[in-house]
Amino acid sequence: MKKNISLFSLFFCFCTLSGQSDFNRSSALNRVAHFLSTLTSDQKTMANLDFDDDFRSTWSNLPMEEVDRKGIMMSDLNDIQRLAIHGILRSVLSPQGYQKCLFIIQYDESTHERLTKMNNPIARRYGHSNYWFSVFGNPEKDKSWAWKFEGHHLSLHFTFTPEGVTCGPMFMGINPALTRSGPYAGYHIMNEEFEFGNHLFNDLTEEMKGKAITGILPPDADVMTKNGTEPHVKDRKGLAYTDMTIKQQQLTEKIIRSWVDNLTSELSSVNMDHIMNGKDKIIFSWNGTRDTNDLHYYAVKSDDFIIEFTNRDGGIDHYHTLWFGLPDVK
Repeated sequence: MKKNISLFSLFFCFCTLSGQSDFNRSSALNRVAHFLSTLTSDQKTMANLDFDDDFRSTWSNLPMEEVDRKGIMMSDLNDIQRLAIHGILRSVLSPQGYQKCLFIIQYDESTHERLTKMNNPIARRYGHSNYWFSVFGNPEKDKSWAWKFEGHHLSLHFTFTPEGVTCGPMFMGINPALTRSGPYAGYHIMNEEFEFGNHLFNDLTEEMKGKAITGILPPDADVMTKNGTEPHVKDRKGLAYTDMTIKQQQLTEKIIRSWVDNLTSELSSVNMDHIMNGKDKIIFSWNGTRDTNDLHYYAVKSDDFIIEFTNRDGGIDHYHTLWFGLPDVK
């Protein structure tokens, strides 16, 4: 599991794209304003925090009781209010991204049910009710405001300023990634992130693998970016995009798209264009064994973003993934 992460200095230091996207910022604003209008006075005090609140610039994927969160829990909302939150999620996420979030929450509920049957006291930490929604600042067209949706294995941040929209950081995790029994047997969540990384590594020559492998597994076999200032974020160790074959470059782009396409088509398009404009600076790195079915970690990064994936338990069971540093979108 990932410890509570602080992003104070770099949370809003992402580059701003020139030009205009077709993303409907007014719709996103109106959905958040509508949600706030459904809250009681006490609920709004919990859910609507100052824009400068420190909680805005942290993220964690830990379950309840292992990290302190602010905002309002899903368990404290009625159906109308929960419907409003899901409308907010769909305003920035594609069907693919939205479904991933739903499955993550559904799996957490399955964990709760399984532990409850075992009379395990930590069952209360898990479940669909243990996710928090927070709004920072007042949603207005010419103001800076943000929202955050977070719980076990999921952390989403979207910040709106006069300069643009910041999509991230975004963390998604799943355990198990592949369901082997029951009505959902065969479901493999985040299979693209897993398979494209494996295909890319397996397609490399031995010389290329020598460049791509940059070390042993990270501590706790987890994603490594904590605040964007770590040496691994900016170092150039790894295999350069420019040194790859066309097939390998295409696989690298598919890894990036597996994350970018979690956003609406408008946000996805403008961010993918920006990333590919700097494709010559992209690096692929791999940590762990050469067996793609064993414990391993990979990263795809350039000067202004990093994507991390870790297969924490080997096989196809427990994934942690992070997208950090998406640029702003005007």
